Formats: sequence, structure tokens, C-alpha cells
Amino acid sequence: MNSTLLLCDNAEVHNGRLYLMGGGLTWIWANFPTPMAVAGLFDLDPSELGREIQVSIRIFQEDGTPAMGTDSGGNPFEYGFSDKIVTPASDATHDAELDFVWSAKWFGLTLAPGVYQMRLINDENGETVGQQHFTAYASNN
Repeated sequence: MNSTLLLCDNAEVHNGRLYLMGGGLTWIWANFPTPMAVAGLFDLDPSELGREIQVSIRIFQEDGTPAMGTDSGGNPFEYGFSDKIVTPASDATHDAELDFVWSAKWFGLTLAPGVYQMRLINDENGETVGQQHFTAYASNN
């Protein structure tokens, strides 16, 4: 499995098609609760058809350490979440690759200024199957 990730203002999947708004984000405002979505286009191996695959989205800082936040109680947490991807039972895309689309939403992402990498990880083997870099810029205000 390999995937191409795209950061967006909003992304949804309907009837096997990916619908994007504000797709292709490469930056966000730092220290501001930013809603964001991630869209994925997967190239699947035939052995991955008709399966449930557990994946995780995690955000890392430029040095490779996990991006951390603080909840309303002052407790630290690592930015990330898990999702289960259910792949189609057969290749119904009628082209040479076994394509599959997916999206997830993230509400209130608040990061310090810096360069980040969002990674999609296959939880079965710990392999990074997609990644996207972006920057959180400090406001001039």
C-alpha cells in the first residue's frame, strides 16, 4: 500500500469519489485552532482488497519528534488519530492501478510555528505509507 496525501480545508468521499475544498494546503496559521482535512489516494496491492486496515495519522515536527498539544486540563497529548480503512472487494476502477480514496477531518489543530510532516502509518506493520509536509506560520499581528 502506498498513498498520496493532500491537506485540505475539507475532504469527503461519496460513491468512491473524492470531493475537496481548499485542497493542496502547504501552510496553516500557528497557534490558531485550524480545522483541516486529509485526503488520501491509495495504490493497493491485490492482497489488500476486501480488507479492513487499521491506519494512524500522526504529525511530527521537523526533527522527527511527535508534535504535542495540551488539552483543556493542561495534559499533554500527541497529535494523531486512528481510523479503519475498508478497501473495496475488487478492483472496480477499470484502470491499471488499484485505486482507493479516503478522507478524515481534524478539528482545532493548534501548532506552534514550524515545519511539520503528517504521516499515514499502516498500524499492521508500522510502515509509513504516505506523508505530507506543511508549515505553521506565526501571524504578523
